[in-house]
Amino acid sequence: MKWSRAWRITILCLMLLPLLGCWDNRELNDQALQLAVGIDWTDNKTYLLSNQFALNPDGSSSDNKKKSSFYTETAEGSIPMKAVTVMQSKVTRQINRGQRRSLVIGEALARKGFREVLDYVLRNPESPLRLDLFIVRNGTASDLLKSRTPFDGQSLREYYKLHQANFGAVDVVFTNLVRTMNEGMHAGLLLPSMERVGPASEKGKNQSVYRYVGGAVMNKEPKLIGYLNQEETINALWINAIPHLHIITFPVDDGNGTVTVQFKNLKRKWTLHSDEKASMSLKLQADVILLESTSEMDFLKAGVLENLKSEMEQTTVKRMKSLIGKFQKEFKIDALGVGDTIFRNHPRRWKALMTEWNRTFPEMSFSVSTKLKFRGFGLTGGSGRMKEEGAM
Repeated sequence: MKWSRAWRITILCLMLLPLLGCWDNRELNDQALQLAVGIDWTDNKTYLLSNQFALNPDGSSSDNKKKSSFYTETAEGSIPMKAVTVMQSKVTRQINRGQRRSLVIGEALARKGFREVLDYVLRNPESPLRLDLFIVRNGTASDLLKSRTPFDGQSLREYYKLHQANFGAVDVVFTNLVRTMNEGMHAGLLLPSMERVGPASEKGKNQSVYRYVGGAVMNKEPKLIGYLNQEETINALWINAIPHLHIITFPVDDGNGTVTVQFKNLKRKWTLHSDEKASMSLKLQADVILLESTSEMDFLKAGVLENLKSEMEQTTVKRMKSLIGKFQKEFKIDALGVGDTIFRNHPRRWKALMTEWNRTFPEMSFSVSTKLKFRGFGLTGGSGRMKEEGAM
Protein backbone atom coordinates (compact mmCIF):
# COMPACT_ATOMS: atom_id res chain seq x y z
CA MET A 1 0.00 0.00 0.00
CA LYS A 2 2.84 2.40 0.77
CA TRP A 3 4.42 1.90 -2.69
CA SER A 4 1.04 2.25 -4.38
CA ARG A 5 0.38 5.52 -2.58
CA ALA A 6 3.84 6.85 -3.47
CA TRP A 7 3.29 6.03 -7.14
CA ARG A 8 -0.06 7.83 -7.12
CA ILE A 9 1.54 10.96 -5.65
CA THR A 10 4.35 10.79 -8.23
CA ILE A 11 1.90 10.51 -11.11
CA LEU A 12 -0.14 13.40 -9.74
CA CYS A 13 2.97 15.60 -9.54
CA LEU A 14 3.88 14.74 -13.13
CA MET A 15 0.38 15.71 -14.25
CA LEU A 16 0.76 19.09 -12.56
CA LEU A 17 4.06 19.92 -14.26
CA PRO A 18 2.42 21.38 -17.41
CA LEU A 19 0.60 23.87 -15.20
CA LEU A 20 3.80 25.43 -13.88
CA GLY A 21 5.19 28.69 -15.27
CA CYS A 22 3.25 31.12 -17.45
CA TRP A 23 -0.32 30.09 -18.03
CA ASP A 24 -1.01 32.51 -20.87
CA ASN A 25 0.87 34.47 -23.50
CA ARG A 26 0.14 37.98 -22.17
CA GLU A 27 3.59 39.47 -21.76
CA LEU A 28 3.98 42.36 -19.34
CA ASN A 29 5.39 44.56 -22.10
CA ASP A 30 2.17 44.02 -24.06
CA GLN A 31 -0.11 45.23 -21.28
CA ALA A 32 -1.22 48.69 -20.13
CA LEU A 33 -1.48 48.56 -16.33
CA GLN A 34 -4.50 50.56 -15.28
CA LEU A 35 -4.01 52.34 -11.94
CA ALA A 36 -7.33 54.14 -11.66
CA VAL A 37 -10.47 54.93 -13.63
CA GLY A 38 -12.59 58.08 -13.61
CA ILE A 39 -16.09 58.57 -15.00
CA ASP A 40 -17.83 61.87 -15.84
CA TRP A 41 -21.19 62.88 -17.31
CA THR A 42 -20.75 65.41 -20.10
CA ASP A 43 -22.98 68.20 -21.41
CA ASN A 44 -23.56 66.01 -24.48
CA LYS A 45 -25.28 63.38 -22.27
CA THR A 46 -22.41 60.94 -22.73
CA TYR A 47 -19.94 59.18 -20.44
CA LEU A 48 -16.36 60.43 -20.38
CA LEU A 49 -14.01 57.65 -19.33
CA SER A 50 -10.53 58.50 -18.01
CA ASN A 51 -7.88 55.86 -17.39
CA GLN A 52 -4.60 56.42 -15.58
CA PHE A 53 -1.88 54.01 -16.74
CA ALA A 54 1.51 53.23 -15.22
CA LEU A 55 4.65 54.07 -17.17
CA ASN A 56 8.23 52.88 -16.91
CA PRO A 57 10.21 56.10 -17.47
CA ASP A 58 13.08 55.86 -19.94
CA GLY A 59 16.56 56.70 -18.80
CA SER A 60 18.50 56.15 -15.62
CA SER A 61 17.79 57.69 -12.21
CA SER A 62 20.73 60.04 -12.73
CA ASP A 63 18.90 61.99 -15.42
CA ASN A 64 18.27 65.55 -14.36
CA LYS A 65 15.01 65.75 -16.22
CA LYS A 66 12.11 64.24 -14.28
CA LYS A 67 9.92 61.87 -16.24
CA SER A 68 6.31 61.10 -15.50
CA SER A 69 5.41 57.71 -14.03
CA PHE A 70 1.90 57.70 -15.49
CA TYR A 71 -0.24 59.04 -18.29
CA THR A 72 -4.00 59.54 -18.62
CA GLU A 73 -6.14 58.69 -21.64
CA THR A 74 -9.79 59.64 -22.18
CA ALA A 75 -12.62 58.18 -24.24
CA GLU A 76 -16.29 59.08 -24.70
CA GLY A 77 -19.38 56.94 -25.30
CA SER A 78 -23.15 56.95 -24.98
CA ILE A 79 -22.93 54.07 -22.48
CA PRO A 80 -20.00 52.99 -20.27
CA MET A 81 -19.18 49.93 -22.40
CA LYS A 82 -18.89 52.01 -25.58
CA ALA A 83 -16.49 54.34 -23.82
CA VAL A 84 -14.44 51.30 -22.74
CA THR A 85 -14.34 50.06 -26.35
CA VAL A 86 -13.16 53.46 -27.60
CA MET A 87 -10.53 53.51 -24.84
CA GLN A 88 -9.04 50.20 -25.98
CA SER A 89 -8.95 51.44 -29.57
CA LYS A 90 -6.77 54.37 -28.45
CA VAL A 91 -4.36 52.45 -26.21
CA THR A 92 -1.64 50.53 -28.04
CA ARG A 93 -1.47 47.78 -25.40
CA GLN A 94 -4.10 45.49 -23.96
CA ILE A 95 -5.58 47.07 -20.83
CA ASN A 96 -4.93 45.15 -17.62
CA ARG A 97 -7.44 46.11 -14.92
CA GLY A 98 -6.09 43.83 -12.23
CA GLN A 99 -3.93 46.59 -10.69
CA ARG A 100 -6.74 49.14 -10.46
CA ARG A 101 -7.20 50.55 -6.96
CA SER A 102 -9.39 53.63 -7.35
CA LEU A 103 -12.70 54.56 -8.97
CA VAL A 104 -13.34 58.31 -9.23
CA ILE A 105 -16.77 59.83 -9.94
CA GLY A 106 -17.25 63.42 -11.11
CA GLU A 107 -19.92 65.51 -9.40
CA ALA A 108 -22.21 65.76 -12.46
CA LEU A 109 -22.37 61.97 -12.77
CA ALA A 110 -22.75 61.56 -9.01
CA ARG A 111 -25.82 63.82 -9.01
CA LYS A 112 -27.25 61.95 -12.01
CA GLY A 113 -26.54 58.51 -10.54
CA PHE A 114 -23.97 55.94 -11.68
CA ARG A 115 -25.61 52.52 -11.38
CA GLU A 116 -24.65 51.76 -15.01
CA VAL A 117 -20.97 52.24 -14.17
CA LEU A 118 -21.16 49.86 -11.23
CA ASP A 119 -22.93 47.30 -13.40
CA TYR A 120 -19.99 47.18 -15.80
CA VAL A 121 -17.42 46.94 -12.98
CA LEU A 122 -19.27 44.09 -11.29
CA ARG A 123 -19.69 42.11 -14.52
CA ASN A 124 -16.05 42.39 -15.60
CA PRO A 125 -14.12 39.38 -14.15
CA GLU A 126 -10.84 41.35 -14.28
CA SER A 127 -12.15 44.15 -12.07
CA PRO A 128 -10.95 43.94 -8.45
CA LEU A 129 -13.76 44.57 -5.96
CA ARG A 130 -11.46 45.97 -3.27
CA LEU A 131 -11.51 49.49 -4.65
CA ASP A 132 -11.27 52.98 -3.29
CA LEU A 133 -14.17 55.16 -4.42
CA PHE A 134 -14.64 58.89 -3.99
CA ILE A 135 -16.51 61.88 -5.42
CA VAL A 136 -14.86 64.96 -6.97
CA ARG A 137 -16.68 67.94 -5.49
CA ASN A 138 -17.23 70.86 -7.88
CA GLY A 139 -15.10 69.15 -10.50
CA THR A 140 -14.52 66.26 -12.85
CA ALA A 141 -12.80 62.92 -12.46
CA SER A 142 -10.89 63.57 -15.69
CA ASP A 143 -9.14 66.64 -14.27
CA LEU A 144 -8.24 64.80 -11.07
CA LEU A 145 -6.70 61.84 -12.93
CA LYS A 146 -4.62 64.22 -15.04
CA SER A 147 -3.36 66.14 -12.01
CA ARG A 148 0.12 65.75 -10.54
CA THR A 149 1.15 65.99 -6.92
CA PRO A 150 4.28 67.74 -5.60
CA PHE A 151 5.79 64.31 -4.82
CA ASP A 152 5.82 63.65 -8.58
CA GLY A 153 4.42 60.16 -8.18
CA GLN A 154 1.30 58.51 -9.51
CA SER A 155 -1.32 61.01 -8.37
CA LEU A 156 -4.05 58.47 -7.60
CA ARG A 157 -1.65 56.55 -5.37
CA GLU A 158 -1.05 59.76 -3.42
CA TYR A 159 -4.77 60.52 -3.14
CA TYR A 160 -5.31 56.92 -2.03
CA LYS A 161 -2.91 57.54 0.85
CA LEU A 162 -4.60 60.89 1.61
CA HIS A 163 -7.96 59.14 1.86
CA GLN A 164 -6.43 56.45 4.06
CA ALA A 165 -4.95 59.00 6.44
CA ASN A 166 -8.24 60.87 6.94
CA PHE A 167 -11.19 58.60 6.24
CA GLY A 168 -10.15 55.21 7.60
CA ALA A 169 -10.55 51.98 5.62
CA VAL A 170 -10.00 52.63 1.91
CA ASP A 171 -10.25 49.49 -0.20
CA VAL A 172 -13.68 48.45 1.12
CA VAL A 173 -15.56 51.59 0.04
CA PHE A 174 -16.72 50.07 -3.25
CA THR A 175 -17.98 46.85 -1.67
CA ASN A 176 -19.78 48.84 1.04
CA LEU A 177 -21.58 50.82 -1.66
CA VAL A 178 -22.63 47.64 -3.48
CA ARG A 179 -23.86 46.18 -0.21
CA THR A 180 -25.93 49.29 0.54
CA MET A 181 -27.46 49.24 -2.96
CA ASN A 182 -28.65 45.65 -2.50
CA GLU A 183 -30.12 46.02 0.97
CA GLY A 184 -33.87 46.08 1.26
CA MET A 185 -34.09 49.22 3.37
CA HIS A 186 -33.98 52.93 2.64
CA ALA A 187 -30.36 53.48 3.63
CA GLY A 188 -27.55 55.72 2.45
CA LEU A 189 -23.78 55.72 2.52
CA LEU A 190 -21.04 58.21 3.24
CA LEU A 191 -18.30 58.41 0.58
CA PRO A 192 -15.14 60.54 0.75
CA SER A 193 -14.95 63.64 -1.44
CA MET A 194 -12.01 65.54 -2.95
CA GLU A 195 -11.91 69.12 -4.22
CA ARG A 196 -9.40 71.08 -6.27
CA VAL A 197 -7.46 73.74 -4.37
CA GLY A 198 -5.29 75.14 -7.17
CA PRO A 199 -1.62 74.78 -8.11
CA ALA A 200 0.88 73.59 -5.52
CA SER A 201 3.33 76.39 -6.33
CA GLU A 202 4.08 79.07 -8.85
CA LYS A 203 6.71 76.84 -10.43
CA GLY A 204 4.28 73.93 -10.72
CA LYS A 205 1.20 75.53 -12.18
CA ASN A 206 0.39 72.27 -13.93
CA GLN A 207 0.09 70.55 -10.56
CA SER A 208 -3.63 70.83 -9.80
CA VAL A 209 -3.63 69.74 -6.17
CA TYR A 210 -6.76 68.22 -4.67
CA ARG A 211 -7.55 67.93 -0.99
CA TYR A 212 -9.85 65.81 1.12
CA VAL A 213 -12.87 67.98 2.04
CA GLY A 214 -15.18 65.62 3.91
CA GLY A 215 -17.98 63.26 3.00
CA ALA A 216 -20.52 62.90 0.19
CA VAL A 217 -23.91 61.51 1.22
CA MET A 218 -25.28 58.98 -1.27
CA ASN A 219 -28.58 57.14 -1.52
CA LYS A 220 -28.89 53.55 -2.77
CA GLU A 221 -29.41 54.52 -6.45
CA PRO A 222 -26.50 55.49 -5.97
CA LYS A 223 -27.02 59.24 -6.35
CA LEU A 224 -25.42 62.22 -4.60
CA ILE A 225 -27.71 63.94 -2.07
CA GLY A 226 -25.36 66.41 -0.41
CA TYR A 227 -22.05 67.01 1.34
CA LEU A 228 -20.72 67.12 4.88
CA ASN A 229 -17.82 69.29 5.98
CA GLN A 230 -14.80 67.72 7.66
CA GLU A 231 -16.09 68.15 11.22
CA GLU A 232 -19.48 66.65 10.34
CA THR A 233 -17.74 63.82 8.50
CA ILE A 234 -15.55 62.68 11.38
CA ASN A 235 -18.55 62.86 13.72
CA ALA A 236 -20.54 60.72 11.28
CA LEU A 237 -17.67 58.23 11.14
CA TRP A 238 -17.69 58.10 14.94
CA ILE A 239 -21.41 57.31 14.94
CA ASN A 240 -20.84 54.64 12.27
CA ALA A 241 -17.99 53.11 14.32
CA ILE A 242 -15.53 53.51 11.43
CA PRO A 243 -11.87 53.92 12.53
CA HIS A 244 -10.47 57.30 11.47
CA LEU A 245 -8.34 60.26 12.53
CA HIS A 246 -10.52 62.38 14.83
CA ILE A 247 -8.99 65.83 15.46
CA ILE A 248 -11.44 68.58 16.37
CA THR A 249 -11.43 72.14 17.75
CA PHE A 250 -13.60 73.52 20.57
CA PRO A 251 -14.16 77.12 21.65
CA VAL A 252 -13.39 77.78 25.32
CA ASP A 253 -15.77 79.36 27.79
CA ASP A 254 -13.90 82.67 28.11
CA GLY A 255 -14.39 83.33 24.39
CA ASN A 256 -10.73 84.28 23.91
CA GLY A 257 -9.40 81.15 22.35
CA THR A 258 -9.82 77.53 21.35
CA VAL A 259 -8.49 74.11 22.20
CA THR A 260 -7.74 71.43 19.63
CA VAL A 261 -7.86 67.83 20.74
CA GLN A 262 -7.61 64.33 19.32
CA PHE A 263 -10.20 61.75 20.30
CA LYS A 264 -8.87 58.20 20.60
CA ASN A 265 -10.40 54.83 21.49
CA LEU A 266 -13.72 55.98 20.10
CA LYS A 267 -16.75 53.98 21.19
CA ARG A 268 -20.47 54.29 20.53
CA LYS A 269 -23.53 52.37 21.64
CA TRP A 270 -27.08 52.56 20.31
CA THR A 271 -30.03 51.68 22.56
CA LEU A 272 -33.48 51.11 21.07
CA HIS A 273 -36.39 51.98 23.36
CA SER A 274 -39.60 50.02 23.48
CA ASP A 275 -41.94 52.90 22.64
CA GLU A 276 -44.07 52.99 19.50
CA LYS A 277 -41.97 55.72 17.83
CA ALA A 278 -38.81 53.59 17.99
CA SER A 279 -36.79 56.28 19.73
CA MET A 280 -33.10 55.65 20.33
CA SER A 281 -30.31 56.85 22.59
CA LEU A 282 -26.69 57.20 21.53
CA LYS A 283 -23.85 56.93 24.04
CA LEU A 284 -20.42 58.15 22.94
CA GLN A 285 -17.10 57.62 24.69
CA ALA A 286 -13.54 58.68 23.89
CA ASP A 287 -10.11 59.40 25.35
CA VAL A 288 -8.83 62.95 24.83
CA ILE A 289 -5.31 64.15 23.98
CA LEU A 290 -4.82 67.93 24.01
CA LEU A 291 -2.89 69.05 20.92
CA GLU A 292 -3.11 72.85 21.01
CA SER A 293 -4.46 75.67 23.15
CA THR A 294 -4.86 79.31 22.09
CA SER A 295 -6.52 80.27 25.38
CA GLU A 296 -5.13 81.56 28.69
CA MET A 297 -6.12 78.44 30.63
CA ASP A 298 -3.54 76.75 32.87
CA PHE A 299 -4.30 73.04 32.85
CA LEU A 300 -2.20 72.44 35.98
CA LYS A 301 -4.71 74.36 38.08
CA ALA A 302 -7.30 72.34 39.94
CA GLY A 303 -10.65 72.03 38.18
CA VAL A 304 -9.55 73.47 34.82
CA LEU A 305 -9.43 70.15 32.99
CA GLU A 306 -12.69 68.99 34.56
CA ASN A 307 -14.49 72.17 33.50
CA LEU A 308 -13.03 71.94 30.00
CA LYS A 309 -14.10 68.30 29.75
CA SER A 310 -17.65 69.21 30.76
CA GLU A 311 -17.80 71.98 28.14
CA MET A 312 -16.47 69.63 25.44
CA GLU A 313 -19.04 66.99 26.33
CA GLN A 314 -21.89 69.50 26.08
CA THR A 315 -20.58 70.85 22.76
CA THR A 316 -20.19 67.33 21.37
CA VAL A 317 -23.77 66.48 22.28
CA LYS A 318 -25.03 69.60 20.50
CA ARG A 319 -22.97 68.85 17.39
CA MET A 320 -24.11 65.24 17.26
CA LYS A 321 -27.77 66.18 17.63
CA SER A 322 -27.37 68.76 14.87
CA LEU A 323 -25.72 66.17 12.62
CA ILE A 324 -28.44 63.57 13.21
CA GLY A 325 -31.06 66.25 12.53
CA LYS A 326 -29.34 67.08 9.24
CA PHE A 327 -29.66 63.48 8.09
CA GLN A 328 -33.29 63.40 9.20
CA LYS A 329 -34.58 66.74 7.88
CA GLU A 330 -32.23 67.76 5.05
CA PHE A 331 -31.00 64.48 3.57
CA LYS A 332 -33.95 62.39 4.81
CA ILE A 333 -31.89 59.23 4.66
CA ASP A 334 -30.18 56.96 7.16
CA ALA A 335 -26.45 56.99 6.47
CA LEU A 336 -25.56 56.63 10.15
CA GLY A 337 -26.12 52.88 10.47
CA VAL A 338 -29.24 53.24 12.64
CA GLY A 339 -31.30 50.74 10.66
CA ASP A 340 -28.38 48.32 10.44
CA THR A 341 -27.99 48.44 14.23
CA ILE A 342 -31.68 47.64 14.77
CA PHE A 343 -31.48 44.82 12.22
CA ARG A 344 -28.51 43.21 13.96
CA ASN A 345 -29.69 43.60 17.57
CA HIS A 346 -33.48 43.58 17.25
CA PRO A 347 -34.37 41.52 14.14
CA ARG A 348 -38.03 41.05 15.09
CA ARG A 349 -38.47 44.76 15.68
CA TRP A 350 -36.73 45.49 12.39
CA LYS A 351 -39.25 43.41 10.43
CA ALA A 352 -41.96 45.83 11.52
CA LEU A 353 -39.86 48.92 10.72
CA MET A 354 -38.01 48.08 7.50
CA THR A 355 -40.88 48.53 5.02
CA GLU A 356 -41.51 52.12 6.18
CA TRP A 357 -37.97 52.99 7.21
CA ASN A 358 -37.80 55.92 4.79
CA ARG A 359 -40.70 57.48 6.72
CA THR A 360 -39.79 56.24 10.18
CA PHE A 361 -36.19 57.43 10.35
CA PRO A 362 -36.90 61.17 9.72
CA GLU A 363 -39.52 61.13 12.51
CA MET A 364 -37.51 59.25 15.14
CA SER A 365 -36.45 60.83 18.42
CA PHE A 366 -32.77 60.62 19.38
CA SER A 367 -31.00 61.38 22.64
CA VAL A 368 -27.21 61.73 22.88
CA SER A 369 -24.80 61.50 25.80
CA THR A 370 -21.00 61.82 25.76
CA LYS A 371 -18.31 60.70 28.18
CA LEU A 372 -14.78 62.00 27.66
CA LYS A 373 -11.60 61.29 29.61
CA PHE A 374 -8.36 63.29 29.37
CA ARG A 375 -5.27 61.16 28.81
CA GLY A 376 -2.73 63.94 28.33
CA PHE A 377 -2.27 67.67 27.73
CA GLY A 378 1.42 67.96 26.85
CA LEU A 379 4.49 69.11 28.74
CA THR A 380 3.15 72.43 29.97
CA GLY A 381 0.08 73.61 31.85
CA GLY A 382 -0.38 77.10 30.42
CA SER A 383 -0.16 78.36 26.88
CA GLY A 384 3.21 78.30 25.14
CA ARG A 385 2.86 82.06 24.63
CA MET A 386 5.07 84.08 26.98
CA LYS A 387 3.33 86.47 29.38
CA GLU A 388 4.14 90.18 29.38
CA GLU A 389 6.84 91.32 31.79
CA GLY A 390 5.42 92.16 35.20
CA ALA A 391 2.18 90.28 34.62
CA MET A 392 1.05 87.99 37.44
